[in-house]
Formats: sequence, structure tokens, C-alpha cells
Amino acid sequence: MQKHQDAQTEAIRVTLIGMALDLALGVGKIIGGVFTSSFALIADGVHSLTDAATDIFVLIIARTAYAAPDRGHPYGHGRFEAVGTIVMGIVFFFTAGILLYDASERFATLDDLAIPGVFGALIAAASIASKEWIYRFTLAAANRLNSSLLRANAWHSRSDALSSVAVLIGIVGAQFGIVWLDTMAAVIVALLIAKIGWELCAESMRELVDSALPDKRRGEFEACLEETPGVRGITDLRSRLSGGKAIVEVHLAVDPRISVSEGHQIGAAASKRLRQKFTDISEVIPHIDPQGNPDHDHPLGGENSVPSRAEVAALIKARWSELTARNSDLAFDLHYLEDGIEIDLIAESSADTAFAQTLAEQLVSVEHIIGVRVLQHIASQSQ
Repeated sequence: MQKHQDAQTEAIRVTLIGMALDLALGVGKIIGGVFTSSFALIADGVHSLTDAATDIFVLIIARTAYAAPDRGHPYGHGRFEAVGTIVMGIVFFFTAGILLYDASERFATLDDLAIPGVFGALIAAASIASKEWIYRFTLAAANRLNSSLLRANAWHSRSDALSSVAVLIGIVGAQFGIVWLDTMAAVIVALLIAKIGWELCAESMRELVDSALPDKRRGEFEACLEETPGVRGITDLRSRLSGGKAIVEVHLAVDPRISVSEGHQIGAAASKRLRQKFTDISEVIPHIDPQGNPDHDHPLGGENSVPSRAEVAALIKARWSELTARNSDLAFDLHYLEDGIEIDLIAESSADTAFAQTLAEQLVSVEHIIGVRVLQHIASQSQ
């Protein structure tokens, strides 16, 4: 819970700092663009104000995306971040379309355009420096939190810095008589905004449709898991993203003769090992498979399936009663192996051991039973 709260607090703090800067730059560039007759600077000011608008959107989404898992959202709320990023991408497209339309109108009346004032170049230069700083500041926080939403916001700031470079070039070029260069700078700004919008939408859409992580990443996960003592192989590994972090579901092959509790212990150790090595993993779901059964979704034997525990128990109970003339049960463990079933008969006393040996000789002739061992139970001192 504390981890989610810390992440939420940092995301909000970084976004508020960026929003204050975006508002100041947006208003300053629009006013400067009006007084210096620079359409590119006005367009850049609109870009900065869209940054401020998306900052507000990020604040709203961050409160939800970084909330701790609950009953209704057991895997957390990370997908809200992907949805928010797509909405931001759409805003970018919309803004780019407006700027491109206005630029086309200005290209039709180039002879009537005024030459932008030199003061606009100073505003553009100040914007470049400040937006590059907030880009690096926000990106550092995004990398710490592994947040696609904050990363998207950082790149929005970088796009504003790059667009201000185009504005600076346009204003300077206009001073040398190339008046259309200011409008062309506005077109470049719009295209940069559209490009980033496309990239943000595409990346988040891959998350929403449960796209797997790249093969290289999958290989790194498998190599880490296979180093876990007790793991004899990996029969399947699936992954997907949620809120910029991976959810990994893996089938681990183990010795088929070990107990359920030992298999669970191996799976828990493998999960812990993976999460400790890769900080971008939010959850690992291990499934324990007996080595030798590659088709983990189906029982051994296919159509000619091996008998269930209930069927084996009924057989053992019937023959045990015949041998001992008692209506008691004999404890046993089953090991479902690739070739059939191995049975461990557990006798409670030396007298029962003799009966169990006779029962073992009978059971090995039964179809699907490939081996029987007789063990004698020894009680611990605490018992």
C-alpha cells in the first residue's frame, strides 16, 4: 500500500511542477506571438497550453492508476494509465490538425504576412531551455516509477522543446526575408505533435490488447527462472503489460516425485527471484508441472487416461481389506509419471509392512501402475 502511495505522490508532484511551467510558457508565447506577429510562436504557445491541459489529465489518471489493488481490480489499476495515454495521443492529433489547417490558410496569403519581431526568438530560446529541463525531470521520474503515462507527458514536453527550435529557426529566417519560414515552422510543430500522438496511441494500444513482451525479454525471464534450484525446465511462459509493468504467468517443470508443498516452495522461490531481478514485473503467477508431461493442460495418457486417485484408492482399499480382514485404510502417495503411476504405500507398523509388501506385488500387475514402494511411517518425537 505504501509503495503505491509513494508512487502516486511523486507522479503528482512532478506533474504539478510541469503544469506550472507549461501555463507560464503557453501564455507567454501566445502574447509574445501576437506582439511580434509570429504565427509559429502562437502555435507553439497553443502547444504549451495543451501540455498544461494534459498535465491536468495526468493528475486525474495518476490518482486512479497508482491506487492499490482492490476486490474489483485485483491486478491493480494500471490499465487506466494506458487509456489515459491514448486519450492524450488523440488530443495531440486534434491539436496538430487545427495547427495544420491554420498554417494552410496562412500559406494562401503569404504576401500579406508581417515579418515576426526578433523578440519572439528570445521567447523561443527560453522555451527550448525550460522545456528540455522539464522533459529530463519528468522522464527521470517516469523511469523510476516505470510509468508510461509520465513518460508520455515527458515526451510531450520534449516535443514542445523541439517545436520551439523550429519556431526559432522560422523567426530568424523571416528576418532575412524568408517570411514563409515562420509558417513552415508552425507546420513542423504540428507534424511533431501528430507523430508523438501516433506513437503514444500505438504503444498503449499494444498494452490494452495484451501484447506479449519482446522475445529478448522473455529469454531473460526464462534464464532467471531456470537458475532456481528445483526448476528443471519451463514448459510455457506468457506475459502482458499493465500500467507499464509486466504480469508473467509461467509453467515450471519439476521432479514429478516431489510433494505438492515442495513444488509450491519451488514456485514461490522462482517468483521471488524473478521479481527481485527485474523491477518492471508487478506479478508472477507460477504453475508447477511434472517433468515429462509437456502438454500441461491435459492429464497424462490422453484418451487412454490413467486412473484417478479415487479409482486407485478404491482398488487399494478393496485389496487391503482382503489381505488384512480389516476395514481400515492404508495411506499412500501417487506419482503420475510419463509412463504411468508409481505408488508409495505407507505402513503404520512392521506388521502392516508385510501386508503392504504383498499388496505391492499385486498392484504392479495392474494396468498403468509401473511401480510400487513400501514405506514405514515413523512418528516424530513431537507426536
